Amino acid sequence: MTLHTAVIDAGSSGTRLFLYRVTPGPFAHVEKLLEQEFSTMASAAKEDGINNFVRPDDPAAQATVVPEIIDPLLEHARGFIAALEVEPAAVEVNLLATAGMRYAEGMHGRAAVDRLYDTIRGGIRRQGFAVGEVRTTCGSEEEGIWTWLNLNDVLVNAFTGDFEPVGIVEVGGSSLQLTFPTDEDPDVVPHVHRVTLNSRSFAISCRSFLGLGQDDARKEMRCRLGPEGSAVCFPSGFRAAFDHGDVLDGVGVHRLAADGRYEFGACSATYEAIVRDRLAATGIPDLAHARGDFVGIDGVYYATEYWDINEDPERLGDVIRGHCGTAANFPGIAEREIVQSQAANATYVHVLLTRLFEGTGRRLVRAVPSRQNGDTMLTWTRGYLLSRYSREQGAGGGT
Repeated sequence: MTLHTAVIDAGSSGTRLFLYRVTPGPFAHVEKLLEQEFSTMASAAKEDGINNFVRPDDPAAQATVVPEIIDPLLEHARGFIAALEVEPAAVEVNLLATAGMRYAEGMHGRAAVDRLYDTIRGGIRRQGFAVGEVRTTCGSEEEGIWTWLNLNDVLVNAFTGDFEPVGIVEVGGSSLQLTFPTDEDPDVVPHVHRVTLNSRSFAISCRSFLGLGQDDARKEMRCRLGPEGSAVCFPSGFRAAFDHGDVLDGVGVHRLAADGRYEFGACSATYEAIVRDRLAATGIPDLAHARGDFVGIDGVYYATEYWDINEDPERLGDVIRGHCGTAANFPGIAEREIVQSQAANATYVHVLLTRLFEGTGRRLVRAVPSRQNGDTMLTWTRGYLLSRYSREQGAGGGT
Protein backbone atom coordinates (compact mmCIF):
# COMPACT_ATOMS: atom_id res chain seq x y z
CA MET A 1 0.00 0.00 0.00
CA THR A 2 1.32 3.42 -0.97
CA LEU A 3 0.06 6.55 0.72
CA HIS A 4 0.62 10.28 0.59
CA THR A 5 1.21 12.36 3.69
CA ALA A 6 2.28 15.93 4.39
CA VAL A 7 4.44 17.05 7.29
CA ILE A 8 4.47 20.74 8.15
CA ASP A 9 7.65 21.76 9.96
CA ALA A 10 6.48 24.68 12.10
CA GLY A 11 9.77 26.25 13.11
CA SER A 12 10.60 29.32 15.14
CA SER A 13 11.40 31.39 12.05
CA GLY A 14 9.13 29.92 9.38
CA THR A 15 6.75 27.16 8.33
CA ARG A 16 7.55 24.64 5.59
CA LEU A 17 5.36 21.92 4.12
CA PHE A 18 6.81 18.63 2.87
CA LEU A 19 4.71 16.18 0.86
CA TYR A 20 5.86 12.56 0.77
CA ARG A 21 4.92 9.32 -0.94
CA VAL A 22 5.30 6.52 1.61
CA THR A 23 5.35 2.76 1.15
CA PRO A 24 5.20 1.16 4.61
CA GLY A 25 7.29 -1.92 5.27
CA PRO A 26 10.06 -3.31 7.44
CA PHE A 27 12.08 -0.36 6.12
CA ALA A 28 9.62 2.17 4.78
CA HIS A 29 10.28 3.83 1.45
CA VAL A 30 9.81 7.58 1.97
CA GLU A 31 10.08 9.76 -1.14
CA LYS A 32 9.82 13.54 -0.95
CA LEU A 33 7.58 14.90 -3.71
CA LEU A 34 7.21 18.54 -2.76
CA GLU A 35 8.45 21.13 -0.33
CA GLN A 36 7.06 24.62 -0.01
CA GLU A 37 7.71 27.59 2.23
CA PHE A 38 6.55 31.17 1.75
CA SER A 39 8.76 33.97 3.01
CA THR A 40 5.72 36.22 3.41
CA MET A 41 2.21 35.51 4.62
CA ALA A 42 -1.01 36.08 2.74
CA SER A 43 -1.07 39.65 4.08
CA ALA A 44 2.46 40.20 2.65
CA ALA A 45 3.95 40.52 6.14
CA LYS A 46 7.07 38.48 6.90
CA GLU A 47 6.35 34.84 7.82
CA ASP A 48 8.09 34.29 11.15
CA GLY A 49 6.53 31.17 12.62
CA ILE A 50 3.13 30.09 13.94
CA ASN A 51 4.33 30.75 17.51
CA ASN A 52 3.67 34.46 16.88
CA PHE A 53 -0.05 33.63 16.66
CA VAL A 54 -0.30 32.33 20.21
CA ARG A 55 -2.36 35.30 21.40
CA PRO A 56 -4.56 34.44 24.40
CA ASP A 57 -5.35 38.15 24.74
CA ASP A 58 -6.64 38.37 21.14
CA PRO A 59 -8.49 35.26 19.88
CA ALA A 60 -9.38 36.97 16.60
CA ALA A 61 -5.70 37.57 15.81
CA GLN A 62 -4.87 34.02 16.85
CA ALA A 63 -7.42 32.65 14.38
CA THR A 64 -5.66 34.37 11.46
CA VAL A 65 -2.89 31.74 11.57
CA VAL A 66 -5.00 29.66 9.17
CA PRO A 67 -5.59 32.20 6.35
CA GLU A 68 -2.13 33.73 6.81
CA ILE A 69 0.03 30.57 6.92
CA ILE A 70 -1.84 27.26 6.76
CA ASP A 71 -4.21 27.92 3.85
CA PRO A 72 -1.50 29.07 1.38
CA LEU A 73 0.55 25.95 2.08
CA LEU A 74 -2.39 23.57 1.72
CA GLU A 75 -3.69 25.29 -1.40
CA HIS A 76 -0.27 24.87 -2.99
CA ALA A 77 -0.25 21.19 -2.01
CA ARG A 78 -3.78 20.78 -3.37
CA GLY A 79 -2.67 21.92 -6.82
CA PHE A 80 0.25 19.51 -6.76
CA ILE A 81 -1.71 16.43 -5.70
CA ALA A 82 -4.39 17.17 -8.28
CA ALA A 83 -1.79 16.45 -10.94
CA LEU A 84 -1.16 13.12 -9.22
CA GLU A 85 -4.91 12.39 -9.27
CA VAL A 86 -4.93 12.16 -5.48
CA GLU A 87 -7.85 13.56 -3.48
CA PRO A 88 -7.10 15.81 -0.46
CA ALA A 89 -9.11 13.48 1.80
CA ALA A 90 -6.54 10.76 1.05
CA VAL A 91 -3.65 12.94 2.27
CA GLU A 92 -2.96 13.13 5.99
CA VAL A 93 -1.53 16.46 7.11
CA ASN A 94 0.69 16.50 10.20
CA LEU A 95 1.90 19.74 11.76
CA LEU A 96 4.81 19.34 14.17
CA ALA A 97 6.12 22.46 15.85
CA THR A 98 9.59 22.90 17.31
CA ALA A 99 11.43 25.29 19.64
CA GLY A 100 9.31 28.36 18.88
CA MET A 101 6.17 26.73 20.22
CA ARG A 102 8.00 25.36 23.24
CA TYR A 103 8.98 28.93 24.00
CA ALA A 104 5.41 30.14 23.38
CA GLU A 105 4.06 27.56 25.80
CA GLY A 106 6.45 28.82 28.45
CA MET A 107 5.28 32.38 27.84
CA HIS A 108 1.53 31.87 27.46
CA GLY A 109 0.73 28.43 28.90
CA ARG A 110 -0.30 25.09 27.47
CA ALA A 111 -3.97 26.02 27.10
CA ALA A 112 -3.17 28.91 24.73
CA VAL A 113 -0.99 26.67 22.58
CA ASP A 114 -3.66 23.95 22.49
CA ARG A 115 -6.24 26.50 21.31
CA LEU A 116 -3.98 27.46 18.43
CA TYR A 117 -3.59 23.81 17.50
CA ASP A 118 -7.37 23.35 17.55
CA THR A 119 -7.66 26.30 15.17
CA ILE A 120 -5.11 24.73 12.84
CA ARG A 121 -6.89 21.35 12.92
CA GLY A 122 -10.08 23.13 11.89
CA GLY A 123 -8.24 24.81 9.01
CA ILE A 124 -6.89 21.49 7.75
CA ARG A 125 -10.37 19.95 7.83
CA ARG A 126 -11.92 22.88 5.96
CA GLN A 127 -9.37 22.38 3.20
CA GLY A 128 -10.60 18.77 2.88
CA PHE A 129 -7.41 17.07 4.09
CA ALA A 130 -7.22 14.36 6.75
CA VAL A 131 -5.94 15.65 10.08
CA GLY A 132 -2.91 13.87 11.47
CA GLU A 133 -0.74 14.85 14.40
CA VAL A 134 -0.83 18.54 15.32
CA ARG A 135 1.43 19.15 18.29
CA THR A 136 4.79 20.30 19.62
CA THR A 137 7.67 17.85 19.36
CA CYS A 138 10.10 16.85 22.04
CA GLY A 139 13.42 18.33 20.92
CA SER A 140 15.70 15.55 22.13
CA GLU A 141 13.92 12.23 21.89
CA GLU A 142 12.01 13.09 18.73
CA GLU A 143 13.61 15.77 16.54
CA GLY A 144 17.13 14.62 17.36
CA ILE A 145 16.43 10.96 16.65
CA TRP A 146 14.46 11.78 13.49
CA THR A 147 17.32 13.95 12.21
CA TRP A 148 19.78 11.15 12.96
CA LEU A 149 17.66 8.54 11.16
CA ASN A 150 17.29 10.60 8.01
CA LEU A 151 20.90 11.76 7.81
CA ASN A 152 22.29 8.27 8.29
CA ASP A 153 19.96 6.90 5.64
CA VAL A 154 20.65 9.64 3.09
CA LEU A 155 24.41 10.09 3.63
CA VAL A 156 25.61 6.75 4.99
CA ASN A 157 23.05 4.08 3.96
CA ALA A 158 23.38 2.83 7.53
CA PHE A 159 20.13 0.85 7.50
CA THR A 160 20.45 -0.95 4.17
CA GLY A 161 23.94 -2.39 4.55
CA ASP A 162 26.81 -2.86 6.95
CA PHE A 163 27.89 0.80 6.95
CA GLU A 164 28.45 2.28 10.38
CA PRO A 165 26.37 5.36 11.27
CA VAL A 166 27.83 8.72 12.24
CA GLY A 167 27.04 11.09 15.06
CA ILE A 168 25.66 14.58 14.50
CA VAL A 169 26.59 17.97 15.91
CA GLU A 170 23.73 20.28 15.02
CA VAL A 171 24.15 23.94 15.93
CA GLY A 172 20.84 25.73 15.49
CA GLY A 173 19.89 29.27 16.35
CA SER A 174 18.82 28.59 19.93
CA SER A 175 20.13 25.15 20.80
CA LEU A 176 22.87 22.60 20.31
CA GLN A 177 21.75 19.07 19.46
CA LEU A 178 24.08 16.07 19.91
CA THR A 179 22.97 12.70 18.59
CA PHE A 180 25.33 9.75 18.25
CA PRO A 181 25.65 5.95 18.56
CA THR A 182 27.06 5.11 21.97
CA ASP A 183 28.38 2.14 23.92
CA GLU A 184 26.25 3.20 26.90
CA ASP A 185 23.28 1.15 28.11
CA PRO A 186 19.84 2.65 27.28
CA ASP A 187 18.39 0.94 30.36
CA VAL A 188 20.85 2.68 32.65
CA VAL A 189 21.99 5.98 31.16
CA PRO A 190 19.56 8.91 30.75
CA HIS A 191 19.16 10.38 27.24
CA VAL A 192 20.20 7.08 25.61
CA HIS A 193 17.55 5.35 23.50
CA ARG A 194 17.34 2.03 21.69
CA VAL A 195 16.69 2.58 17.98
CA THR A 196 16.00 -0.34 15.65
CA LEU A 197 15.37 0.05 11.95
CA ASN A 198 15.43 -2.61 9.24
CA SER A 199 16.77 -5.16 11.76
CA ARG A 200 19.73 -2.95 12.73
CA SER A 201 19.77 -1.83 16.36
CA PHE A 202 21.73 0.98 17.99
CA ALA A 203 21.96 2.71 21.34
CA ILE A 204 21.64 6.43 20.54
CA SER A 205 22.55 9.27 22.85
CA CYS A 206 20.44 12.32 22.11
CA ARG A 207 20.47 15.61 23.99
CA SER A 208 19.49 19.19 23.31
CA PHE A 209 21.27 22.09 25.02
CA LEU A 210 19.26 25.31 25.06
CA GLY A 211 21.25 28.53 24.84
CA LEU A 212 24.10 26.92 22.90
CA GLY A 213 22.76 27.71 19.45
CA GLN A 214 24.85 30.25 17.54
CA ASP A 215 22.29 33.08 17.75
CA ASP A 216 21.71 32.72 21.47
CA ALA A 217 25.45 32.41 22.11
CA ARG A 218 26.11 35.56 20.06
CA LYS A 219 23.44 37.47 21.97
CA GLU A 220 25.00 36.32 25.25
CA MET A 221 28.40 37.45 23.99
CA ARG A 222 26.99 40.93 23.27
CA CYS A 223 25.48 41.09 26.74
CA ARG A 224 28.68 40.05 28.48
CA LEU A 225 31.01 42.32 26.52
CA GLY A 226 28.69 45.27 26.01
CA PRO A 227 28.21 47.39 22.88
CA GLU A 228 31.87 48.48 22.79
CA GLY A 229 33.58 45.36 24.08
CA SER A 230 31.77 43.02 21.68
CA ALA A 231 33.66 44.67 18.81
CA VAL A 232 36.39 42.05 19.45
CA CYS A 233 34.12 39.44 17.79
CA PHE A 234 33.58 41.42 14.58
CA PRO A 235 36.01 41.88 11.67
CA SER A 236 38.48 44.70 12.12
CA GLY A 237 37.28 47.78 10.29
CA PHE A 238 33.61 46.79 10.22
CA ARG A 239 31.74 50.02 10.93
CA ALA A 240 29.44 49.98 13.94
CA ALA A 241 26.91 52.11 12.05
CA PHE A 242 26.24 49.16 9.71
CA ASP A 243 25.56 46.65 12.49
CA HIS A 244 22.10 45.07 12.14
CA GLY A 245 22.28 44.07 15.80
CA ASP A 246 20.63 41.27 17.74
CA VAL A 247 17.21 41.40 19.33
CA LEU A 248 17.14 40.23 22.94
CA ASP A 249 13.79 39.29 24.43
CA GLY A 250 12.65 41.92 26.89
CA VAL A 251 15.71 44.08 26.23
CA GLY A 252 15.58 45.35 22.68
CA VAL A 253 18.26 45.53 20.02
CA HIS A 254 21.94 45.30 20.95
CA ARG A 255 24.27 46.97 18.45
CA LEU A 256 27.94 47.81 18.35
CA ALA A 257 29.01 51.17 19.74
CA ALA A 258 32.55 50.79 18.36
CA ASP A 259 33.92 49.62 15.02
CA GLY A 260 35.01 46.00 14.75
CA ARG A 261 38.49 45.14 16.05
CA TYR A 262 38.60 41.37 15.92
CA GLU A 263 40.73 39.67 18.58
CA PHE A 264 40.74 35.89 18.43
CA GLY A 265 41.86 35.46 22.03
CA ALA A 266 39.37 37.86 23.59
CA CYS A 267 36.42 36.66 21.49
CA SER A 268 37.25 32.99 22.10
CA ALA A 269 37.63 33.53 25.85
CA THR A 270 34.14 34.99 26.07
CA TYR A 271 32.62 32.13 24.14
CA GLU A 272 34.58 29.61 26.23
CA ALA A 273 33.00 31.11 29.36
CA ILE A 274 29.53 30.92 27.81
CA VAL A 275 29.99 27.27 26.84
CA ARG A 276 31.44 26.41 30.24
CA ASP A 277 28.60 28.07 32.13
CA ARG A 278 25.87 26.52 29.99
CA LEU A 279 27.30 23.02 30.21
CA ALA A 280 27.87 23.36 33.94
CA ALA A 281 24.14 24.01 34.30
CA THR A 282 22.95 21.21 32.01
CA GLY A 283 25.62 18.53 32.33
CA ILE A 284 28.71 18.07 30.19
CA PRO A 285 28.30 15.61 27.28
CA ASP A 286 30.92 12.85 27.12
CA LEU A 287 31.67 12.02 23.48
CA ALA A 288 34.28 9.47 24.54
CA HIS A 289 31.43 6.91 24.59
CA ALA A 290 30.55 7.63 20.95
CA ARG A 291 30.91 4.85 18.42
CA GLY A 292 32.48 6.41 15.36
CA ASP A 293 33.04 9.96 14.22
CA PHE A 294 30.74 12.93 13.62
CA VAL A 295 29.42 15.25 10.95
CA GLY A 296 28.25 18.81 11.56
CA ILE A 297 25.11 20.44 10.19
CA ASP A 298 23.40 23.84 10.24
CA GLY A 299 25.64 26.32 12.11
CA VAL A 300 28.68 24.04 11.80
CA TYR A 301 28.22 23.89 8.05
CA TYR A 302 27.73 27.65 7.67
CA ALA A 303 30.83 28.35 9.78
CA THR A 304 33.04 26.18 7.56
CA GLU A 305 31.46 26.41 4.11
CA TYR A 306 32.07 30.18 4.00
CA TRP A 307 35.80 29.42 3.60
CA ASP A 308 35.30 26.18 1.68
CA ILE A 309 36.65 23.99 4.49
CA ASN A 310 33.49 21.99 5.21
CA GLU A 311 35.36 18.84 4.15
CA ASP A 312 38.16 19.70 6.58
CA PRO A 313 36.45 21.46 9.51
CA GLU A 314 39.40 20.98 11.86
CA ARG A 315 41.10 23.86 10.01
CA LEU A 316 38.48 26.32 11.25
CA GLY A 317 40.58 27.88 14.03
CA ASP A 318 43.51 28.60 11.73
CA VAL A 319 41.26 30.04 9.02
CA ILE A 320 39.53 32.37 11.47
CA ARG A 321 42.88 33.72 12.66
CA GLY A 322 43.93 34.34 9.08
CA HIS A 323 40.78 35.99 7.77
CA CYS A 324 38.98 37.94 10.49
CA GLY A 325 41.62 40.64 10.79
CA THR A 326 39.99 42.82 8.17
CA ALA A 327 36.44 43.50 6.99
CA ALA A 328 37.77 43.44 3.43
CA ASN A 329 37.69 39.62 3.64
CA PHE A 330 33.90 39.72 4.09
CA PRO A 331 32.29 40.99 0.86
CA GLY A 332 28.86 42.51 1.46
CA ILE A 333 29.37 42.90 5.20
CA ALA A 334 27.88 46.41 5.25
CA GLU A 335 24.53 45.16 3.96
CA ARG A 336 24.20 41.45 4.77
CA GLU A 337 23.36 40.43 8.32
CA ILE A 338 24.57 36.86 7.80
CA VAL A 339 28.00 38.11 6.70
CA GLN A 340 28.23 40.48 9.66
CA SER A 341 27.85 37.57 12.10
CA GLN A 342 30.22 35.18 10.27
CA ALA A 343 33.34 35.93 12.34
CA ALA A 344 31.47 35.77 15.65
CA ASN A 345 29.55 32.62 14.74
CA ALA A 346 32.60 30.83 13.36
CA THR A 347 34.60 31.67 16.46
CA TYR A 348 31.82 30.29 18.61
CA VAL A 349 31.57 27.07 16.58
CA HIS A 350 35.34 26.60 16.81
CA VAL A 351 35.27 27.05 20.59
CA LEU A 352 32.31 24.71 20.96
CA LEU A 353 33.81 21.95 18.81
CA THR A 354 37.12 22.18 20.66
CA ARG A 355 35.30 21.84 23.98
CA LEU A 356 33.21 18.89 22.80
CA PHE A 357 35.92 16.81 21.12
CA GLU A 358 39.12 17.57 23.02
CA GLY A 359 40.49 14.40 24.63
CA THR A 360 37.62 12.16 23.42
CA GLY A 361 39.39 10.33 20.63
CA ARG A 362 36.53 11.31 18.29
CA ARG A 363 36.55 13.76 15.41
CA LEU A 364 34.24 15.96 13.40
CA VAL A 365 35.22 14.73 9.94
CA ARG A 366 33.01 16.91 7.74
CA ALA A 367 30.19 19.42 7.70
CA VAL A 368 27.25 18.86 5.36
CA PRO A 369 24.50 21.13 4.04
CA SER A 370 20.83 20.54 4.76
CA ARG A 371 19.93 21.90 1.32
CA GLN A 372 21.44 21.51 -2.12
CA ASN A 373 20.28 23.45 -5.18
CA GLY A 374 17.28 24.71 -3.24
CA ASP A 375 16.16 21.21 -2.28
CA THR A 376 16.17 20.01 1.34
CA MET A 377 17.83 16.62 1.75
CA LEU A 378 18.41 16.63 5.51
CA THR A 379 15.11 17.15 7.29
CA TRP A 380 13.77 15.51 10.42
CA THR A 381 10.34 15.35 8.76
CA ARG A 382 11.51 12.41 6.65
CA GLY A 383 13.04 10.74 9.71
CA TYR A 384 9.67 11.10 11.42
CA LEU A 385 8.02 9.12 8.65
CA LEU A 386 10.80 6.52 8.52
CA SER A 387 10.29 5.92 12.22
CA ARG A 388 6.51 5.90 12.06
CA TYR A 389 5.94 3.73 9.02
CA SER A 390 8.77 1.26 9.52
CA ARG A 391 7.75 0.64 13.11
CA GLU A 392 4.13 0.01 12.16
CA GLN A 393 5.16 -3.07 10.19
CA GLY A 394 6.43 -4.77 13.32
CA ALA A 395 10.11 -4.43 12.44
CA GLY A 396 10.85 -2.65 15.70
CA GLY A 397 11.84 0.50 13.88
CA GLY A 398 11.61 3.94 15.40
CA THR A 399 12.27 5.11 18.88
